[in-house]
Amino acid sequence: MKRAFTLAEVLITLGIIGVVAALTIPTLMSNHRATVTMQKLKKFYSSMSQAQLMAINDYGEVQNWDFVESGGESNNAIVLNWFNKYFKPYLNSTEIIDKKVIKDDEIKDAGIAVKMGDGSIATFTSFSGGYMHISLYTNPKTFYNDTATEGKDRFLFGFNQSNASAFEVYGQTSWKDINQLKYNGWGGCYKENTANGHPLCTRLLQMNNWTVPKDYPYRF
Repeated sequence: MKRAFTLAEVLITLGIIGVVAALTIPTLMSNHRATVTMQKLKKFYSSMSQAQLMAINDYGEVQNWDFVESGGESNNAIVLNWFNKYFKPYLNSTEIIDKKVIKDDEIKDAGIAVKMGDGSIATFTSFSGGYMHISLYTNPKTFYNDTATEGKDRFLFGFNQSNASAFEVYGQTSWKDINQLKYNGWGGCYKENTANGHPLCTRLLQMNNWTVPKDYPYRF
């Protein structure tokens, strides 16, 4: 004669499954979001680097490209023309975002925002001292409601006119040591640093082969 499970046994089993799920699902979801974020970062870095190489083939070395310093009401048009000439033709899919929906004054008045093929949003500011700040918002919602956090859903890149590599991760030419990136008092990528956000986190992730280290200051 087969023995059936009692109602109490079934309820206990379901309770155990529920507890295990409650403990593991948030971690699994966080790990998945981290993986997706790293894929977007890696893809953006690769796509921009490849586009730059193709532009160099057509227009010559970066130092000979058109560069206009910031200033005046034409900043947005200047950045848009620069992007359309040197990068847009070599990227698979981009869409310029109407500045009416942009809350960030720096982008609204002195730059452009571009929707990439994977849905992430890249912003390009006007040149200052031969340097352009570029940010990638891997979570578009944080761009539109202006709630992005550096190192979690906003990651910093740049375009350095005077550097041979030109397009780079922010700090790529200056920061070579992981411990410096983690514990530097200005922008270091560690949890206790709250003074200047975490602008060096993107470089740390790059040096970690676009994977999230165990002691990373954010969960995704």
